[in-house]
Amino acid sequence: MNKGEIVMKCKRKHAAVSGLLVMSLLLSACSGEKEIKENETAAPAGKPKISILTTSPAEYTQTVSDWNQNAYVKKVEELTGTDLEFEFLNWGDYQTQLTLRFASGELADLVQSGAFDSPAHARAAEEGAILELNELIDKYGPNLKAKIPEKVWKDPSISKNGKIYAIPGLVPHAHTAVPFIREDWLQKAGMSMPVTLDDWVAYFEKVKTMDMNGNGDPNDEYGFYVRENLGSSDMFFYEFGVAMNHWVMQGDQFVPSVITPNMKDALAFWRMLYKKGYINPNAITNKYADWQAGITSGKAGSWLHYVDNLANMWAPDQFVGQPDAKPVVIEPPKGPRGQGVGLANTGMYYVWIIPAKTKNPEKVIQFLDKAWSDPELQKFYTFGLEGHNYEMVDGKMKWDPTSPNNANNMESFAYQVNTNVTGHSVNNDEAIKLSPFAEQLQRGFAISEKYKIEADSMYMPLPEAFKTRPELLPNFVSGSTLLLDMFAKVITSDVDIDAEFDKFVQEWKRRGGDEAIKQATEWHKSFFRK
Repeated sequence: MNKGEIVMKCKRKHAAVSGLLVMSLLLSACSGEKEIKENETAAPAGKPKISILTTSPAEYTQTVSDWNQNAYVKKVEELTGTDLEFEFLNWGDYQTQLTLRFASGELADLVQSGAFDSPAHARAAEEGAILELNELIDKYGPNLKAKIPEKVWKDPSISKNGKIYAIPGLVPHAHTAVPFIREDWLQKAGMSMPVTLDDWVAYFEKVKTMDMNGNGDPNDEYGFYVRENLGSSDMFFYEFGVAMNHWVMQGDQFVPSVITPNMKDALAFWRMLYKKGYINPNAITNKYADWQAGITSGKAGSWLHYVDNLANMWAPDQFVGQPDAKPVVIEPPKGPRGQGVGLANTGMYYVWIIPAKTKNPEKVIQFLDKAWSDPELQKFYTFGLEGHNYEMVDGKMKWDPTSPNNANNMESFAYQVNTNVTGHSVNNDEAIKLSPFAEQLQRGFAISEKYKIEADSMYMPLPEAFKTRPELLPNFVSGSTLLLDMFAKVITSDVDIDAEFDKFVQEWKRRGGDEAIKQATEWHKSFFRK
């Protein structure tokens, strides 16, 4: 999950992943902390003490002066029988700080990261700096294996060659990418929901010519609004059989789909979108904040993002001066070679690793095991503290995610994310039931799940050839990749698509792509026993 995004897909291989929800600031920065901070008391003797190194994008995190006395932490301690010591490093440069912590050895008993071999500690497992966890989990974490799906343990951010080096933190819904469209603009154009690519193009033409936002300028609206490096904007690819970070068998080789001939058709379609003004001219450089502002100010007929953000970033009241705004989720376009959006994934939000210096790792595993299995803790992770975040009225829970004690400074993140060591619980099934956007959220998650792009590469670790040559990565969001350079040149100019694409593939292979394909093919044969 960008800071306004839950997807965080933090790191997420899922770009993630790993962004988060943006909530409005309803009260002063410190009010929530002052209201619920408890009196300082010494931790009861006998409780295992566990230190935790983590991070969070929520503004609330910055208002807490002492996490040891924070009521949310106290509740987790009460329910798990532990004495917890949280340390939150800055969200913006967490990986940099984590690199320094590993170098200095100043680590906690439990450390959050993007993968067990994250660049911040790439060789930690090989060098014995973090623990192999198989035996510890088998002996002290029966609920971890019972509650966490088997497929997750195969994720390359968790294990290698059957050896487990991390405990996953998961999201409630693994697949959340979905197209959004302005239904009010469709109605203004006299159109029904688009289905095929031709339908979408027809809608884009209406958006381009009908001054949909009514400001008198028919040239400041775009059918599909695109973000920098196509972050959360990579639609109109799988319709042609290709997708970012998507690998396919081509003959006897496992290759990125974006280097196959199908990519030429996607390039031609995107060039048409650019040339006709159906996408914003600054598509490759449009910063996140400007992208969001452009959508809510009435420049976008459609866009791609995460279902989680439907109730906040894309709620109708966010579209200032547009009282009839009706942004809704929609199924992705049907193309000649496919219909899908978002790669299938295991739902990883982040991972926990246990440094080798941790004195009582079994206590850490028992703590995580309790967090995954205790019903009261799961309730807390969803709704927070009774009397502060929710009320019980006539035996029924009253919880409002937009109330001051939840929305102010993203305070709900304190219990749904910050102290939630199982991942995050934003928009989990129980929370959705009480949301005023329940129907739309359920529809959005259903669409994303139905149209996820299945991929054998879901379990594939990053090929070694890419680790020192990131310009070879088969995606756009990494920035400065050969693929992005070629894409930008092709759609904004009149170069011959076939010739330019073929030149790109040759250069990509020459600079290390062939080596990556060899490594990926060997992995595929080994993993699938082919």
